Amino acid sequence: MHGYAGRLLRVDLGSGKTWTEPLDGARARRYLGGRGLGARILFDEVPRGCDPLGPENRLVFAMGPLAGTFAPGSGRFVVVAKSPATDGFGEAYTGGFVAHELKYAGYDGIVVQGQAPEKVYLSIVNDRVEIRPATHLAGRGTLETEETIKGEMGDREARIISIGLAGEKRVRYACVMNDTDRAAGRTGLGAVMGAKNLKAIAIRGTGRVTLADPKAFRDFALANLAKIRKHPWLGDSPGSAGALGTAGGVEDLSAAGILPTRNWETGTWEHADRISGTAMKNTILIGHRACQSCPVGCTRVVRVADGPFGGVRPEYGGPEYETVAAFGSLCENPNLESIALLNQRCNVYGLDTIGAGSAIAFAMECFEKGILTEQQIGFPLHWGDAPAMVRLLDMIARREGVGDLLAEGTRRAAVKIGHGASELAVEVKGLEFGMHEPRGKKGLAISYATAPRGADHMEGFHDPSLAVPNAWPELGVVEAMDRFTLEGKPRVVRLAEDYNSFINSLPLCSFMSLPIAGIRNSDEITGMLAAATGWTDLTLAEEMAIGERAYNLARAFTVRESGGTADDRLPAKLSRRLRDGASRDQVITDQDLKPALQEYYRLRGWSETGTPTEAKLEELGLADVAQQLAGKGDGR
Repeated sequence: MHGYAGRLLRVDLGSGKTWTEPLDGARARRYLGGRGLGARILFDEVPRGCDPLGPENRLVFAMGPLAGTFAPGSGRFVVVAKSPATDGFGEAYTGGFVAHELKYAGYDGIVVQGQAPEKVYLSIVNDRVEIRPATHLAGRGTLETEETIKGEMGDREARIISIGLAGEKRVRYACVMNDTDRAAGRTGLGAVMGAKNLKAIAIRGTGRVTLADPKAFRDFALANLAKIRKHPWLGDSPGSAGALGTAGGVEDLSAAGILPTRNWETGTWEHADRISGTAMKNTILIGHRACQSCPVGCTRVVRVADGPFGGVRPEYGGPEYETVAAFGSLCENPNLESIALLNQRCNVYGLDTIGAGSAIAFAMECFEKGILTEQQIGFPLHWGDAPAMVRLLDMIARREGVGDLLAEGTRRAAVKIGHGASELAVEVKGLEFGMHEPRGKKGLAISYATAPRGADHMEGFHDPSLAVPNAWPELGVVEAMDRFTLEGKPRVVRLAEDYNSFINSLPLCSFMSLPIAGIRNSDEITGMLAAATGWTDLTLAEEMAIGERAYNLARAFTVRESGGTADDRLPAKLSRRLRDGASRDQVITDQDLKPALQEYYRLRGWSETGTPTEAKLEELGLADVAQQLAGKGDGR
C-alpha cells in the first residue's frame, strides 16, 4: 500500500501480548486514518456503557496516509477513546514528531486494550515491541519521563508519548503529551492512559513511506507550500503565526468583543495587550519551533529565569492562544510570566490548559458569589490572583482538597457543589468551551451544541472568516455572512464540519488546510493524497463523503453511549447578554438556537432529536451502525 504502512499494532496490557493486524486498502480508502479509523475501531470494539476508565475501553493512536511525508502540516495524529469527561466520543489531536516516527517504524496506528497490573511503558523499535516496567516513572513529569526512557533505550532520537501525574490521578481533563510540549489535550484521554497503567510509549523507526507518484506528490506539496507562505497569517509577515504565535490575535479578539473574559461574563478586556503575542515577543519569548513538516513554526519558546514565577524552561515551549486566554482573560490574570508558569506546569502534569483554566475561572466565580468559601478552598481565590491560581492548579493535578472536586471537570463539580453552581459552568456534554465566544460567532454555537465530543471549537468554522464574499466558493459559500446571525449558518456549519472531519482523518494541521481561512489549497490536498496513495480518481466529493462518514460515526458513538439523548444544548451563561465591547448585548437563548438546530438536523439527515437516521447511515455505508442505534446487534 502506498502512503500507508499497511498494518496496525495491537497491545493487550492485561495479557501482555502484542501483535499486528493488516490494514487493507478498501478500509483505508473508506476511513483514511485519524478520526475515521479511530471512530470505526471505537464503535466496533468498545461495549455499550463501558466504563471509560475500565479495561474494556480502547485507546487508539491513529496516523494517516500523509504522515511520514513532507506534506505541509502532516506531523499530526489523533488519540481516540471513550471520554471520561463526557462519557461519549473522545478524541484529541496533537502535532510534533510522533506521527512520522510511527510510520517509519512500520505502523499506521496503535490500539491499546486491557489494563496492566502495574505501571508499564511500551517500547517500539521497528518490529521489536516490548512492554517494560515503569513503576520507577510514577509521578514523574513529561520531560523527566522522556529523558529517562531515552536513556534506557540508548537512543536520543526516540519519540515519546507520555502522561504526567494528572493522568495517573485520573483527572478528567488530563492530556496525552508528546515531544515534551505537544498535547492531545481535550476529552481527558490522559486519564484513560493512566487507568490502563500505561505511563508512556517510546517509538523509533528507521523505515520510510512509499509514494505512488513521488514526482506528482512533490509538485503538489511545493504548490501547497507556496500558497501557505503567501498567506498573511501563516507566512513571513510581522503579524504572522510564526512571528507572534497563535496568541497574536488576542487584542483583535478583545476589540471584536469575543475574547472570553471573567468566566464568560464579557468578551473584551482592558489588559488584553499584556497577554498578547506581541507582549510575549517583547518580554519572555526566546524563539519558536515547528512540528515536523511544518513551514510556520507557531510553537512559542519562552523563558522566565527568576522572580515569583521563575523556573520556566524553554524545553516546555510556551503558551499558545487557548492557554493565554484560559489562564489570562478568563481569570482576569494579566501576568504573562504566571501564564507561562501555569502552561509549563500543565505540560509537566499532563493537563489540558483549557480544562484547567476553565475550572479555575469557574471556582473564582463560585468564590465571588459565595458558593465556594475560603474555608472550602483553603485560601481566597480572587480574580487575577496568579499565585492562588498556581496553588490551585497543583491541587487539581494532585487531587488534593478542593482540587479533587475540580479535577472532575466543571459539570460534575457544579452538580456536587449545588447552590446554583451549574449556572456558572460553561460546557457542553461535560467538555468546557474552547476560548472562542459563540455569542459573537453564532455559527460556532451550532458546532458547540452538536459536536460529538462536546464544545468543540475545531469542528466547524469561525464566523468572522465568512464576513467577506467568496469565503468558500469550492462548496458554494459565496455571500458574506454576518457573524451575529444564525440565519443560513446550519448549511455552512455542516459543510465545514464534513470537510474538517476529512482533514482530521488525514490528519493535517487545520491551520494549513482550511479553505474558509482563505487558503485555496483543496486541489493541492487532493493532489497530495492521490499521489501518495495512487487513488487517481479521488475527488473533493469523495473527500466530503469520507468526512461525513467519520463525523456520523463519532456522533453515533456519543448518541449510543448517552442512551439516545443528544444533549445538544448550550450553557445558561450564553442566555445572558455580553456585558460590553463590540459584541455587547449579544445573546443566544434556547429559543434562538432551536430552529437552527432543527434545520441542521434536517440537512444532516438526522431525526428531530439529532440521531443519525437509518437512511443516512446506510447511505454512508454504515448499516451496522444503524442497527445498533435501533437497539439491535451486540452493542459493539
